[in-house]
Amino acid sequence: MPLFRDGDSLLHDCGERPEQRALLAWAEEVGLESPPDWHRLVLERWLWDHRERLDGKRVLDVGVDFRRDYFGPGYVTFGQYDEDVTGDLHELPFATGSLDAVCMTEVLEHVERPQRAVDEVRRALKPGGVLLVTSPFVWPWHGIPGVYRDFWRFTHEGWAYLLRDFAKVAITRVPWTNEGATFWDMVRRFEGMGWKRDVDAATGYLAEAIA
Repeated sequence: MPLFRDGDSLLHDCGERPEQRALLAWAEEVGLESPPDWHRLVLERWLWDHRERLDGKRVLDVGVDFRRDYFGPGYVTFGQYDEDVTGDLHELPFATGSLDAVCMTEVLEHVERPQRAVDEVRRALKPGGVLLVTSPFVWPWHGIPGVYRDFWRFTHEGWAYLLRDFAKVAITRVPWTNEGATFWDMVRRFEGMGWKRDVDAATGYLAEAIA
């Protein structure tokens, strides 16, 4: 099924710019099942670009809606519903230093104790293991009543603090589309948030941390 159809509300007029056309073409080519919002496409491509590095490793994917089996035979999903392994992110059922990599995308904003969750992931990772973690920043509330809640948003400084005990951390912004940047600036001005040079925001952040 095409990711973008006439009449859909996601990625309106997305074919107007080369970077969006390229991401959509990639998503179609690899059979991406995830919803094609811009933020999600950017993070899914970011993860895809790590596949060769993690191929054959023991990779834990936390709370994922759509499997990423391209990580290879060591790939396992974890969560509270229909994942390969079920459990609580605050108390991971994995031995210390037993995982090569953990993917935790668009999950931490739903976790009651995010620092505890990050610390548990670091415990379960081998020395030199990789955490690939993302969450939205400028994004609507997206909990599901009776299923899970939506608690948090993290700035780049918040991510740096949460990941402070890792040996190495790289934090990347998810860029705005041109229209999104214009909309954000209008909101900033009309809500009186401050001068343009003093107010910063992104749709979300991608963080790679080495244990």
